[in-house]
Amino acid sequence: MNPAAGQPGRRGRHRVARPRRTSAPVRVGAIAAFAGAVGLATVSAGEAAAKPAAPVALPGNITLPENVNLPPELEDAIGRLTPPTLPMPGKAVKPASGTVTSKYGPRWGAHHNGVDIANKIGTPVYAVTDGVVLESGPASGYGQWIRVRQDDGTTGVFGHVDKSFVRKGQRVTAGQQIGTVGNRGNSTGPHLHYEVWNASGDPVNPHAWLARRGVHL
Repeated sequence: MNPAAGQPGRRGRHRVARPRRTSAPVRVGAIAAFAGAVGLATVSAGEAAAKPAAPVALPGNITLPENVNLPPELEDAIGRLTPPTLPMPGKAVKPASGTVTSKYGPRWGAHHNGVDIANKIGTPVYAVTDGVVLESGPASGYGQWIRVRQDDGTTGVFGHVDKSFVRKGQRVTAGQQIGTVGNRGNSTGPHLHYEVWNASGDPVNPHAWLARRGVHL
């Protein structure tokens, strides 16, 4: 099964001005607010405007040398820029509390694609990272599942849940309760079955994936 496929991002572009040179050039900071960076451009002293140039892609980590002195009005403008609010990468929590009864790997002559965490019916199930719900409802074998596009593009699968508190398209945050542990589908006792799938449609070891984020089951 391939529960999810990643979507490529789009690279931002920014229009910069092509300056005309005179005998008295000065260097000022051109504020690239859309790109989230400050670049350098050369303009003539007293020049009011410059002819627009074709769009160019700016790198995402432009910095100014320490010995560059910007005019006070530009320093003030830069200080007022508010950086975009971005999610903190790497934040993760356990999908549920309980006892690990089956790990990722060979099991009973087949490959077990996830980890089983046993606990009583009704135990909270949590979103492991920030993400978006891809599906919530009945699923053969899983009984009822919740699939979440996680913050790194992987898909988290929460199987055998008893109740779901989320819907398709809903945004969730790490640690938010999205359902409860159940005993639906092909299950021998109350537990959460948690899987991680990469964008290529291959299962990933949940233990190793969580451990890289500081979460140990």
